[in-house]
Amino acid sequence: MPFPRSIAPRRRTPVVRRLTGVAVAAALSVSGVVAVQAVAAPSPAAAAAGYDGVCENMHTLGSLTRADLDRARAIMNGRVDMGQYGTMTLAANPSWKPQAGLDLAGDRYIHSLHWALPLLKTGLGLGDAEGAAMQARFTALMVDWVRDNPVKKRTYWQNHPQYLGFRIGTFVCMSRLAASATHRAWAGKQLKAELPKALAYGTSGNNTMMNLKLAAYAGARQAGTEAQRVRLRDQTVNVAQRLAHADGSDLEGAPGYGLYLGTIMHRAVNVFTLYGATSSASKVATMLNARGSFYAQASRPDRYLETIGDTHLQKIPSGVFSGTSEAEWVRTSGKAGRKPSATYRRYAGGYAFGRSGWVPGVDTSSTFYSVRTADRYALPSHRHADTTAMTMYADGVSWIADPGPYAYNGSGLRSAIIRRTAHSALVAPGTPNRAVYGRVQASATSASTDRTCVYDPGYLSSSGFELARCVYYLRGIDAVVVEDLVRATKTSGTVQQQWVLPSGVGARVGGRAVALTGTDSTGAVRNARFLTTGAPRVSGATTTAGTLGQSYGRSTRGSVVRVPVSVATGRTARVVTVLTASGNPGLARTSVGGRTALKVSVNGRAATVVTSVNEFARLAAKVSFSRSKAKVRVGQKVRFKARVTSVGLPAKRAKVVLQQWRKGKWRKVKTLRTSKTGRVSTKVRMTSKGTKRYRVVVRAKSGSKGWKSTVSTTQTVKVLKKKKKKKR
Repeated sequence: MPFPRSIAPRRRTPVVRRLTGVAVAAALSVSGVVAVQAVAAPSPAAAAAGYDGVCENMHTLGSLTRADLDRARAIMNGRVDMGQYGTMTLAANPSWKPQAGLDLAGDRYIHSLHWALPLLKTGLGLGDAEGAAMQARFTALMVDWVRDNPVKKRTYWQNHPQYLGFRIGTFVCMSRLAASATHRAWAGKQLKAELPKALAYGTSGNNTMMNLKLAAYAGARQAGTEAQRVRLRDQTVNVAQRLAHADGSDLEGAPGYGLYLGTIMHRAVNVFTLYGATSSASKVATMLNARGSFYAQASRPDRYLETIGDTHLQKIPSGVFSGTSEAEWVRTSGKAGRKPSATYRRYAGGYAFGRSGWVPGVDTSSTFYSVRTADRYALPSHRHADTTAMTMYADGVSWIADPGPYAYNGSGLRSAIIRRTAHSALVAPGTPNRAVYGRVQASATSASTDRTCVYDPGYLSSSGFELARCVYYLRGIDAVVVEDLVRATKTSGTVQQQWVLPSGVGARVGGRAVALTGTDSTGAVRNARFLTTGAPRVSGATTTAGTLGQSYGRSTRGSVVRVPVSVATGRTARVVTVLTASGNPGLARTSVGGRTALKVSVNGRAATVVTSVNEFARLAAKVSFSRSKAKVRVGQKVRFKARVTSVGLPAKRAKVVLQQWRKGKWRKVKTLRTSKTGRVSTKVRMTSKGTKRYRVVVRAKSGSKGWKSTVSTTQTVKVLKKKKKKKR
């Protein structure tokens, strides 16, 4: 926007304008900010060094380093490195509009302003003419952005919690570090203008809300009221509590974003402590320590977090978890921290992780696997449609992969990578309903076997397929066994048991086996094997499957192994696959105590596991049952109603038997079929007096392989003798 004439900058060239120190001072004066310190600031020595404890925890770019100096000089030359989001070209008088050099997220980060902090911090640290010029440029940019983007005209994305939080943090730094009292007071005024919006957001949202509330709390401590400080302090703690389960797992369907939340929690502890809010600091620290075990379990043997959901390849950062935590053991590869003892854990966030053991140093011998159960609500921002998805890492190689986030750029690849078809999962025709959760049917571990079983009803409302996956890890022979069950309720079709292989993993099919080759971190060639009861096929990567984006903004092309599972309407089909990096697998069906079991071998070493097929099949429907009257007379009718649902959906054409307790047993009154809404209704005439007891039983459908019957609660009807007619 053009500048008011009273503060218009001088022309440096015929076409380039730059705000000068005089113009900025004029702008600050016109803004009504007097040259007095209106907010708390650090000691002059700290400001002179360009370092401040609160500012360092506003999600800024770190303390003064050589990289800051290089970054600050680049900004002075009109180039802002936005990291994974691209490069911003900074004009002398910025337009603040989207740029070709930035992706969608980068365009939005323009309005965070935190990218300009190296100018302030490095400028103070240098303490010379170059440093003074950096400080002046920083202040000029802040003033220009505020004048070009008035509070009442700011867009949704400019005030989105992510960018608003960073911007408030930038003004916090300015209010504490700026050398001029006038500039500090001006920053305080901006904080006062931003705080109402930060407060209006409440405590819903994801990690971005935690970042906003923390920055806003610091802003309130600098320039807000006591009421704002108390409210934002409590909101910060409440958001931290809401975004994590008691077992430390995240609510975002992406461990990487839970780890990011952990770093914000760490910063919150620091900020609360610096401002003297020790009780709040203690609460958040306790929550943070509980998360360390989760991130240890979510890490592969190469110490990278598994790329579930929008998690990109990353390791646990230093300084976040305590020096005695399990997370610290993983971060240091066993040099510090407490060695984890559990080799299997299932988490409320919808994950199960298992491994052969914990090996310090460079680990190219362990086996690790993950299962996405998706059995709880997850915030939508960073989760994928990935129920039943798996990964496997063994002998230093990622054999079975999860696609990761790619980039938040609205591209076709980004849209594809979050869908079920991009994952190592069961993929049915149609589109799964992401609002329908998975259901964990079994989860247990012993010295010899891990067991994780998840039922996936996500396709029921579209194509009518019920899916179930049971994953067994046989620790004694180092084999992952995957048992999949598919049932067609509407129409026949083919479901794919899909395995995404990352770039660098080769696959060769031989009958029912697939030989895999890869290279570990030391350069050694490694091998793994598939053995399946189906007919595997290998295909190259496409946009919809086999393309991975595990490093932000970068895509790699792997390949896909598919095992088709064909099933007729009303029938159930099963496929079993064994994965191991320890030799050649064998597979045979057997029984143990009359129960179906699998005998699995690797290089002649065998183990037997009782399967969980019947646990999937016995998925009882839910039934509600009511009667129209509790008391009637002989000869009158009572209407009985029932509604049958399965995983929250109407059970169409379900067989419902109305029963009455007579002569010591339940006896059939009527057999009915539910409507398309899952409802059934019938009238029964009462023929004798007494207290009558009724119930309904929902029978298993054909092809359900033993889906157990469901019995309703009992309803009683008191039948009185028939009322005599009065004689006339």
